[in-house]
Amino acid sequence: MDSPNPQAPAMPLPGGLGMKLYRYRNLVRRHWWILMLTVGIGLVLEGYVLFTTPQLFESYSNLDIRPELIRENNTGAFQDTTPNFVGTAVEQLKSPIVLGRAHDRVALESPNLTGTVEITSLNPPRTNIFVVTGIGSNPLYTQKFVDTVVDEFLKWRYESRTGMVGQVNVTLAEQEAKTRKELEQNKASLRAFTEKNNMQFWTDRSNKAVAWLTGLENKKTQLQDELQRLQNLTPDELLHAAASPPPMSKQPGGNADISPKQEATFNSALYTEYIQASQQLFQRQADYEEWKTVWKPAHPKLKAIVADMEKIQRQINIIKDQNANMVKARIAAINAELKSLEVSLAEWNASVLEAGRKDSEYKTLQSDVARTESQLEKLVAEIHGINGGVKSLDPLQVTQKATSPKPIPPGILMHLLIGLIGGLVIGSIILIVLDRADDRLSSSTEMIEHFSESILGQIPNVADTRGVSGLPLLKEEDERYTYAEAFRSLRSSLIFMPNQSELKTLLITSAIPDEGKSTIASNLAITMAAAGARVLLVDADLRRGDLAQLFDIDGKTGLTNILRGENHWKSAVLQTKYPTLSLIPRGPVTNQSGELLLRPILTGLLDEFKAAYDLVIFNTAPILAADDTPTLAPNFDGTLMVVRAQFTSARLTKNSLNSLYQRQVNVLGLILNAVDVETPDYYYYRYNQYYAA
Repeated sequence: MDSPNPQAPAMPLPGGLGMKLYRYRNLVRRHWWILMLTVGIGLVLEGYVLFTTPQLFESYSNLDIRPELIRENNTGAFQDTTPNFVGTAVEQLKSPIVLGRAHDRVALESPNLTGTVEITSLNPPRTNIFVVTGIGSNPLYTQKFVDTVVDEFLKWRYESRTGMVGQVNVTLAEQEAKTRKELEQNKASLRAFTEKNNMQFWTDRSNKAVAWLTGLENKKTQLQDELQRLQNLTPDELLHAAASPPPMSKQPGGNADISPKQEATFNSALYTEYIQASQQLFQRQADYEEWKTVWKPAHPKLKAIVADMEKIQRQINIIKDQNANMVKARIAAINAELKSLEVSLAEWNASVLEAGRKDSEYKTLQSDVARTESQLEKLVAEIHGINGGVKSLDPLQVTQKATSPKPIPPGILMHLLIGLIGGLVIGSIILIVLDRADDRLSSSTEMIEHFSESILGQIPNVADTRGVSGLPLLKEEDERYTYAEAFRSLRSSLIFMPNQSELKTLLITSAIPDEGKSTIASNLAITMAAAGARVLLVDADLRRGDLAQLFDIDGKTGLTNILRGENHWKSAVLQTKYPTLSLIPRGPVTNQSGELLLRPILTGLLDEFKAAYDLVIFNTAPILAADDTPTLAPNFDGTLMVVRAQFTSARLTKNSLNSLYQRQVNVLGLILNAVDVETPDYYYYRYNQYYAA
């Protein structure tokens, strides 16, 4: 019975997670024995391993690292320069060479001891200790083997170091002899070159040649500048641009009597004469301008002035001609001098290059001698260092011999945990596989994922109200409020369905038996009748129909008699305790239901039913159990498919729907029956209980 004031349930988990957890919870409830079986098998297997594994014993020895020996640099002590000394030593302790030598030695010294030992080694953090541990089934053999492994490890390190030093000494000795020979050859080459080329002479000559070559280059530059000036300026421009002469200078290969500025003007006296003549011409021109307004042109004095002007002009022209001739001569002289300088520069360049080449060869020979001397010194020092360090102590020393062997606990708790966890994991995998293979529907969410048909109703599971005679039908003021409300919701869905204005005959079926279609059909008819409709409920499951038992009515005469023509339909109609609800029972059981439902009389019966009642509901056989329903359904205005939650396979329901669609049946939608309202999908549905009267 529904509680009138239930407490608000906890908020549901988002994203469908709650529904998945619900499915797995129910899966565990149904198949808990699988988990028990796998856990039991796991515990048995681990118990077998535990009792069949022989008793093991443990013994360990300690090695100490002496850092003062590793860090020693100049005392001839051993230096292990391995980048990862600790990791290398740990791996060397477990190497096949060391273990093989230890095994052979134990077999030779103690032939009566046998067994197998597993060796492990580690360096505890922030310590200078190596712990060598042996685990074996024979305690005496284990202790002996650990001591022997440590001893053989230290011997192997000494032998490896000694052999390596010997190989290195041979290699270094060969390199030393080769370097000494190379040094002698380099010294001999240096002496021969020095004696042959008189390097002191070539050095002095190189310095002088460089200085003289510099002077020639400077003179060449000056001459080129002067030549460019003479070629770019006219003789008159050169004459007007003349300046006072600078001091005299001496240049390599030059003329000491003429400075560059004097060579540009060529003749200071000529320049002075030109200036004086120009001044005289200017003065006579001024006189002429002054007197030509006073005297007549034929005046002797005016003529004398004109004659003087002509004489001075002729003198100036002569000076210009002389200057032009001197410029041409100077250009020719400069060109000739430049050609001479090119020859001299080529000779001195060759001399400088020769001196530089010899100096470079000399310095290269000196560098070769210095390099080989340095290499020889390093080799000698390295040989002395190795020969002195090989006799020093190994940084590893034994601080504790192998301890007395102690038995190792078998780890019962660990084996139990492994068996338990392993069994749970394997059992969970099996359950997940079963869940993947199980396509039974639990909620509307899963139905939406599998079907495109509408869900017209969701009927909650009220199996706890089932009595001896079965699940009670709805009645007035029914205390199963949510159950009754679900049928009212189904009624509303049918009444207000779009495109279903003429819905007078309704067929209710399911895919397989025991899905609750008879109860659904009965309660739907009761709900429709409670709304004032005249409803006729017909039990068309001619093999196993049980509507008469549900309504507690005598059903000896029913639809079977009507279809055979034995009784008129009105005589088979029984009145229920609900005023507007009538019932036609199944009648006698028959194995010829398919043939009876195909008789033409059925079409006429449906027309008469529709004329006499507001709604006719047929309860038919499951589709996959008999062909009755697909044969009968095309004659009805609509068909409802009942699906029982956590019972009906989605695959079977799809097959049933396909059978109906092949007969052109109008499937109105699906009804999900026996829904567990505790599932997360029905969280808000529980609030309906609050409004129970």
